[in-house]
Amino acid sequence: MTDLKAIEPPIWCALLAACQRKQGHKVAIWDAETDPVMPELNYDWVHIVVMGSNPSASSTPKMPQAIKLYQAIKSDKIKVILQGLHPITRIGLSDDTWVAHYTAIGLLADVTPAWDLIDFSKYRAHNWHCLDRLDQRGNYGVIYTSFGCPFNCFYCNIKTLYGGSKVQYRRLSDVIDELDVLVRKYHIKNLKIADECFTLNRERVNLLCECLIKRDYGLNIWAYGRGDTVDPVMLRKMKKAGINWLAYGFETSKEDKFRGKDGDTIKMTRDAGINIMANFMFGLPGETEGDWQASLDMAIEANFEFVNFYVALPYPGSQWYASLDNPPTDWSSYNQFSPKICADPKVVKFRDEAWQTYITRPEYLSMIKSKFGEKAEAHIKEMAKRRFR
Repeated sequence: MTDLKAIEPPIWCALLAACQRKQGHKVAIWDAETDPVMPELNYDWVHIVVMGSNPSASSTPKMPQAIKLYQAIKSDKIKVILQGLHPITRIGLSDDTWVAHYTAIGLLADVTPAWDLIDFSKYRAHNWHCLDRLDQRGNYGVIYTSFGCPFNCFYCNIKTLYGGSKVQYRRLSDVIDELDVLVRKYHIKNLKIADECFTLNRERVNLLCECLIKRDYGLNIWAYGRGDTVDPVMLRKMKKAGINWLAYGFETSKEDKFRGKDGDTIKMTRDAGINIMANFMFGLPGETEGDWQASLDMAIEANFEFVNFYVALPYPGSQWYASLDNPPTDWSSYNQFSPKICADPKVVKFRDEAWQTYITRPEYLSMIKSKFGEKAEAHIKEMAKRRFR
């Protein structure tokens, strides 16, 4: 069975490498996720980038290792800088630790990642992204068309990364040129659009989709969306352009952002032929066990093609974290599967059981088989046997 884990090309490393090149520096990239043995470091500066395919949930567990790596590399000859969403908060770092902010987003928006430093054969897409082609998860690429998010959710810390709520858009011509390189030179077949919310600007989405349709790359694409920013016409165009999945943050059944002026987002998305990766969290402030169950019931009723269930956590950098008098300072407290997780054990137990309940339902397995085939159904059944805690 193919490993469940996706391995995403380190786009933030590639972006920063491109910035350094513009300044005339010699650069290289070491991805500790694909190459566990650290190479010889013949450089004056080392940037440790702590980012993941999910900026909060997947990069948080890397912080303790990043701090240890920082301490191991730092010397009189090598200066080390920590970069990324979590280092910015400085939790667990000494006063003399070098931390860089990504506040100069305009600079990043004007460069093309140094993809020539990346071996794309080492990366693979999410299993859900390729349920109808589980043996073709390789050739995985990632691209940004914009940086930042204009929303200010209480539980989200992403604005810390961007220095505020401003959205910086890349030139569409640069995006198209980069896509052309990814497809023609690096033979990318599966693609993630990493924008915090790709569907924000309908005019840009339509223009980009028209270019993708015209070029007919045959890509299998997924992107993040928000329910009140889509409409039927745009969704149909996105599907035609190769966007087969949209990841929506439903978060809780109490949210009302999935009934926009054009109707029910779930129905619109499915009518366009796009699959939904639905994200939920349990345990937000003020929620009861009844609220958690209502969110699970909502997911079950919709029978989404795939789900992520999270324990709601006050990630450093969020308004929630700032509102706490004595927030945890141990990074393991913010790891979704740590025994030290800073959440009510009842929430953790509910999340774990909710996941098993969801993916083992006959209605879900039947839908998976009907949409993606018997191999996909068998894959989900095998995945249900795994335990992550």
